[in-house]
Amino acid sequence: MTATDKTLQELRTGIDEVDQRLVRLINARSKLAVEHSRLKRTEPGMPVDDRTLENEALRNVVAKNRGPIPDSAMEGAYREILNGAFVLGRPTRVGYLGPQGTFSHLAASQYFGPSVDYENLRALEGVFEEVARGHVDYGLVPIENSTGGAIIETLDAFSDYFGRLTICGEIRLAIQFSLLGKCQSEDVQIIYSKAEALAQCRQWLSQRYPNAQQIPAQSTAAAAELAYLASPSDGVAAVGSSKAGELYGLKTLNEGIEDCANNVTRFLVLSRQETEITGNDKTSLMFTCSDRPGSLVDILSVFKRYNINLSHIEKRPSRDIGIEYTFFVDLLGHAQDGKTAEILGEVRAHCKSLFVLGSFPVYNEALRYQPRVISNDYDSLDELERAIDWMDERVVELINERANLVVQVGEFKRKSDVPIYAPHREHAVLTKIKSLNEGPLSDRTLESIYRELMSGSFAIEKPLSIGFLGPRGEFSHLAAVRHFGSSVNFVPSREIRTVFQQVVDGKVDYGLVPVENSSVGGVNETLDAFIDFHDQLNIYGEVKFQTRFCLLANCKPEQVRKIYSKPDVFEQCRNWLGTQYPQASRIPTESTALATKKAKSEIDADPSCGVAAIGSSLAGEIYGLRPLFEAIEDRQSNMTRFLILSRSQTQRSGNDKTSIMFTTEDRSGALVDVLEVFKRNSINLTHLEKRPSREENWDYTFFLDLEGHREDPRIAQIIGEARAHCKNLTVLGSFPASQRVL
Repeated sequence: MTATDKTLQELRTGIDEVDQRLVRLINARSKLAVEHSRLKRTEPGMPVDDRTLENEALRNVVAKNRGPIPDSAMEGAYREILNGAFVLGRPTRVGYLGPQGTFSHLAASQYFGPSVDYENLRALEGVFEEVARGHVDYGLVPIENSTGGAIIETLDAFSDYFGRLTICGEIRLAIQFSLLGKCQSEDVQIIYSKAEALAQCRQWLSQRYPNAQQIPAQSTAAAAELAYLASPSDGVAAVGSSKAGELYGLKTLNEGIEDCANNVTRFLVLSRQETEITGNDKTSLMFTCSDRPGSLVDILSVFKRYNINLSHIEKRPSRDIGIEYTFFVDLLGHAQDGKTAEILGEVRAHCKSLFVLGSFPVYNEALRYQPRVISNDYDSLDELERAIDWMDERVVELINERANLVVQVGEFKRKSDVPIYAPHREHAVLTKIKSLNEGPLSDRTLESIYRELMSGSFAIEKPLSIGFLGPRGEFSHLAAVRHFGSSVNFVPSREIRTVFQQVVDGKVDYGLVPVENSSVGGVNETLDAFIDFHDQLNIYGEVKFQTRFCLLANCKPEQVRKIYSKPDVFEQCRNWLGTQYPQASRIPTESTALATKKAKSEIDADPSCGVAAIGSSLAGEIYGLRPLFEAIEDRQSNMTRFLILSRSQTQRSGNDKTSIMFTTEDRSGALVDVLEVFKRNSINLTHLEKRPSREENWDYTFFLDLEGHREDPRIAQIIGEARAHCKNLTVLGSFPASQRVL
């Protein structure tokens, strides 16, 4: 080992030691921040939205910075620290079928109490949708009523959302209906309510108001609102809860009008988190029977043989062709319990399909939601704020202690002409940080913090410029920021080919280009550019980025009347828009960044215009719009893979990919011969695309990714063997495989 290598090793050992202390300190600070949020919520009149204080907190931290880390990196890292703590400390969000005053609202209030944030949603399916997207932590939906029976809309929604959420609890609420209105009881001519509520009061209504017109409403609270908007002389009343009457200023004309005094509705609590075994649990199943006589009997016989009590069974017409019915069953026991799991395995053998919708504690009237408390060591906000401020000073000091070591590493790199940005080193650092993390911050948050710190390191060692497909605010820009951090210079281009040219000409250090999307496939412009530039640059790395669309505006959600975005974006958010904004007009634009810019321009001219845009969160930051809703795309797995372009080659990281480009000989089976080489050597191929070669008609260029690095002797030998079957073959680059989706 040379003296230089030894010095570099000592410096990196020093950085590792600082990282151990820094990760522990950032997590400790986050625990205090969570406790701070909890205490603020208990103080009357105290603002609890920590997001509103974020800019002030960032200014305070940057003011403590004495370098050498740039202020941009300190701010970027601390923004991620604050965001991680905000996610941990924010109140639990609960969605229910609104508006306020519905029985769903009453049930949610009784179970979750006052410590959570409630979100009333316009449709029952919307509750499922918001839970599945993670917009709310829990959702509350009615499943059956002791008088009216099963709630069909809820059962049908499970057919669409199974696998994306789970049932984690149940609530029972005694239903007492009141007749509400502004008129006198003898003047009632029109009665609004939800169809199920009208059915549960049918006898009483027919006896007392046989000539009154009964009109279904979306909810009992919506019915109360209609009665409130009517004139007393119109004779309009509503069937709903006494709470709805209070909220809408209606008189209670009659109480207890339900036909059955023992009228109870059972609600289910939805979540994306499964529950642990309590010893007194219930499991909900959804299954379809095999297409043969007696299959349902065979299924039920399994439960009978094991003496399993079925507490609920329903059937619905199936939406699948060739299957008549879908059955819903509740049984005692938890799906993860050994005996129950064994029984379900036997039942599955008699089913065409079987899905566990959730396992959860059996209803207990005393069971209530318990908010998670991470720390409970402080009783005073002042004491907590002093502790957080002290920790901020220590975090800033450690970040700069780390930066000083990085400066010395950079000096050795410059002397040795080693690239400042090295994907294999980035891979090693991020892997190390995850191994150090003991929570409560997630690995994802720690990675985001360290990407900002590494971005600051680039700025210290040598300012970097990154080319991307613009304009600013587009998803390529956001992917570049998420990967390279905030402390580099971003250079937008109108075409992908221009990004390639800028890298070749040295106008940017690295380029970021999209190569494939999980929804639409390969990006032809990128593949064609490789045909022209393959001998002038290399693939240096890859970035996997989840495309998350946001609804951006500066008004309240219910005020949105017009939405701008690209036509294909409207298509990718069609189901969500249909559920949440079926009446809003949709105006197509050339890009999501332009949509955001146009929306902001109209809002500036008329703040009450009700205009919004669908785009990236970064576009909202750039143009001054805030996200009303995030992750509104219909397909949650919508992911784009980007490639990093460079004039340099990367070293091995131990978990690498190699991209090759080749054309085959003009003979039968030529492509099979090439692929057979990789099969024979047990090489996994992770990606295959083809494009016209542009040399001869019907002649194609193939693009292929394989696991391994070009410098690995075995991979080099296999590529050489494949080359013998090709007209030409080029290695486009070897690079660390992306560890996760940003």
